[in-house]
Amino acid sequence: MVIYTHLLKRHTAQNIVIGGAAGAIPPLVGWAAVTGDLSWTAWMLFAIVFLWTPPHFWALALLLKDGYAHVGVPMLPVVRDVATTRRIFSYTLLLIPVTLLLAYPLHTMGSVYVAIALLLGAILIQKAWLLMQAPEEQDLARSLFKFSILYLMLLCAGMLVDTLLRS
Repeated sequence: MVIYTHLLKRHTAQNIVIGGAAGAIPPLVGWAAVTGDLSWTAWMLFAIVFLWTPPHFWALALLLKDGYAHVGVPMLPVVRDVATTRRIFSYTLLLIPVTLLLAYPLHTMGSVYVAIALLLGAILIQKAWLLMQAPEEQDLARSLFKFSILYLMLLCAGMLVDTLLRS
């Protein structure tokens, strides 16, 4: 935490990606605590949170760009403004197929989860695409940021519902 917060966050535009790895560790810890191991499913949960983090936080950073610039934090929108929305879209495109790996090949989730993941993923891709087309539109960044919170919550709820229906 000290290394990330005081060193990396203030010295690299990739701070969100690096922080995403730290933020994605709780699913591994929870899985290991309950099962006693780290299966591929646990690593896919890590990957989902890791890939979700950049679109989520870069959308917020677009809204807070001036504040980050004022205090000297090199968030991606501050140092490479034009690239931010393209990266948001790229990470979103990577995220969606990773969410589906829980169903195939891992067979941890079933068809209810897949339907939820595809619907939520389509909405997230649409929002990221619209923001990439109009990167200066604060309302689009705000919409993506807010939906990204709902996205992760509903994706996890979809895991729960699918598991309950299959058990």
